[in-house]
Amino acid sequence: MFTRFTSMLHHAVEALAPNVSLQQEFMSHWKSVNQYFVDVIDHKMSVDQTPVPGHLKHMIQMLVREEAGGEAGVPGPCMEYLLKERILETLYTLARTDCPPGMKQLVLQLFIKLLSHVRQPLLPHIHVHRPVQRLVKMCGEVKASPAETDEIQFLLTLCSVVKQDPYLVNFFIEMPKPKTPDSSKSVMTNNDVIEICPRQSRFIIVDSLLRLMHSEDARVSVKACEGLMLISSLPEENAARHLLANTNFTSKLTSQLCSLYTALPKALYPADIEAVDAKWGLDIASSVDDRHSFPGKRSVISFLSWLDFCDQLIGVAHELVAKALALSIHERFLIALLEPAILQTSEVDAIMATAHLSRCLRLVSSPELITEFAFFILGHESEPEVFGVPSSHRLRQRLLERCDHISEEVCVATWKLFEMLLNKPNDHIVRNLVLRNLVSRGYTSSVSLPASAISSPTREHRPLSSPCSLPSTPLTADKPCKSEAAPSGFPLSGETESQSRVKPASFSLDPDDLVTPKDKVTDVSSADGEFVSSDALRSRSSGSGTSPPVFPEQLKRTESNKVELSYSNGGGEGDRVLEKSLKQEDEKDAGIIGRYELLDIRQVVSIFLNILPKDAISSHHSADSGYDSYLRDAQHQFAVMSAWHRKFNWPQKPVSKQNSPDWPFYEGLFLQKLLDKLSTMLQQSYEVNLQVTCVASRLALVPHANIHEFLLNPQLPIRQGCRNLPTVLQKLASDIQARVRIIPDFQKKLLGVRHKLMGYSNNSIRRCKTKIAGFSSDDSSSLLAGVIVFEEFCKELAAIAFVKHHAETLQR
Repeated sequence: MFTRFTSMLHHAVEALAPNVSLQQEFMSHWKSVNQYFVDVIDHKMSVDQTPVPGHLKHMIQMLVREEAGGEAGVPGPCMEYLLKERILETLYTLARTDCPPGMKQLVLQLFIKLLSHVRQPLLPHIHVHRPVQRLVKMCGEVKASPAETDEIQFLLTLCSVVKQDPYLVNFFIEMPKPKTPDSSKSVMTNNDVIEICPRQSRFIIVDSLLRLMHSEDARVSVKACEGLMLISSLPEENAARHLLANTNFTSKLTSQLCSLYTALPKALYPADIEAVDAKWGLDIASSVDDRHSFPGKRSVISFLSWLDFCDQLIGVAHELVAKALALSIHERFLIALLEPAILQTSEVDAIMATAHLSRCLRLVSSPELITEFAFFILGHESEPEVFGVPSSHRLRQRLLERCDHISEEVCVATWKLFEMLLNKPNDHIVRNLVLRNLVSRGYTSSVSLPASAISSPTREHRPLSSPCSLPSTPLTADKPCKSEAAPSGFPLSGETESQSRVKPASFSLDPDDLVTPKDKVTDVSSADGEFVSSDALRSRSSGSGTSPPVFPEQLKRTESNKVELSYSNGGGEGDRVLEKSLKQEDEKDAGIIGRYELLDIRQVVSIFLNILPKDAISSHHSADSGYDSYLRDAQHQFAVMSAWHRKFNWPQKPVSKQNSPDWPFYEGLFLQKLLDKLSTMLQQSYEVNLQVTCVASRLALVPHANIHEFLLNPQLPIRQGCRNLPTVLQKLASDIQARVRIIPDFQKKLLGVRHKLMGYSNNSIRRCKTKIAGFSSDDSSSLLAGVIVFEEFCKELAAIAFVKHHAETLQR
């Protein structure tokens, strides 16, 4: 009853009292705050138990209300009173003493509200930026203080304000009077020396963020990293120079990375390292851990999360800051820690260090850091390699030597590293490993190509000079193709059910552009059943020795005005129809050039799909017969890789830069090791074959004309003594055909191995699998598994060749 009466009396007094202006009310609240500190001498109770927070809250509300009702950009009476009476400096003094307890947190919250809610520029006022500077210096001085959360929130608010108006960053760079006329500092980035600013300067906001970066509270640490990212991304070059010269920014971040790496357990499995998924900002331990836990996983996650933060910061930072930090990581982490670990003689430790490097390379995405990783692994060499002359870069030479190491674990770990390298959009990686040796085109013979065949990577294929094994009857399920001996060229045996459609049905082309009436062939064999040579086929199809060969499948017209190609499935359940349709070109010579390209890509796909003898094909006995999934994967991967490499402006046709006509061709140590490993697939383990073919297919996706013709053009005339990928596959196919005749029950054993690799299920046996449970790796099983991997690899090459041809067709 008494409380209700008191409230009514209070409202009556307010109603009868005269109206007070906003400024007078603002002054009244501030005077009440001052009066409290005058009256109270012993400040033992918390500030939350005093009337001070209420008065300060009303003062901020009045400032916001005044700005909303006044003219934009013009300070009102309350703001003028705040600046004139130096209220913010008084509040800083109270926060410095933290009296009463909690006053520091209260003042920080008041500054946060003032800077975030008041839209007019406040920092240019001396009575604002001076107390703000002092508060910034105070942040992070005491470790694990109760005010850490408010300190980092205050710094983040300042970073956001500075991000909106970058020139305001100069208020946080202290420039004392220089004692010497020349006290500058320089930073080396690659080959450039950056002259920075005087040493006596201080970047106070960065210093405070670096202190809070090491907070035990993970949330405070993450927010401090966000503030560093905001400051480093400012476009002001002056701020970038001060950041590098007057702070320990690069050294602190790199030291943290090195300390986290040295804290990793020594006994880890490469598969565990590869399976860890870590992102910066999400490195918070949860009560429910995932199932794939192992000792030391938290350390691995912390290390990878910090590397991810450095990579993201480099990606958004100023150019000077990005180069300096990437160079610091190169020198203090890669060279100082990783290189000695990789080059050591202990196989176990070398495998572990290589796995660490592969995982780091897989994580990074910023161009500057990718470049430093590439220089660290491959060096700076750009001249063509010379056979027998080792690379001057020791790490590159050692890694390439380990590609055929006697230890399979070392071999697989090294090839995984090169696969990660090829997954990165960096011109130096491709040029150092492959292109610097292929630009001479010394692998090609002097046979001249038609003008229409060299306008693009898909137009430069040349018909085989050796006879092709062509069926004497149409390729159907009832009459499969038979071949008694391996021909000198690619054996075109009856194709199996693995030939599914290689072209999406959404693309169409008038069949007249596929084959003209005079080019139609229904029987491509002689009357006595003997196979005719490719030259005879060319003369028979058009009467000219320069015309393209006829595609060795039966062409049939359909009612839907498309072209269907029927393949023999080697006696399987039925024919698999391959529908192909392309857009019609609006060129005058579309009927000639378009037909050459279509027949060319068809024969390329057919060669890759028919390279194995039919007795060595096992996919048509399972659900994994087609290569549709390879087409989808290749289309996606090639689209991504084309977007990556588009900025390099690579030529659309093969480049020939031969230094000397008598200069012997050498494919380079990387391609030499790759082709050697592919040629010995039948003697290698399943895991090694998987990894090597993954690297080869990744390299085949690179959209460069020279790489395309070296890896995916089986019709390219090769100089005597040289080799390319199709010739290696041809030799391997001949070896497989010889083993088919020697090993008893070869087909039955091959199917048994395929079933084991598939896990006794109908799941597709894709080459992305790296380990099969219950699979024995004895000599016989390894040989048969090598045949299966070879078959799947040829499917993937056919899909890649077709996808690259289709993408180039759409670009015209």
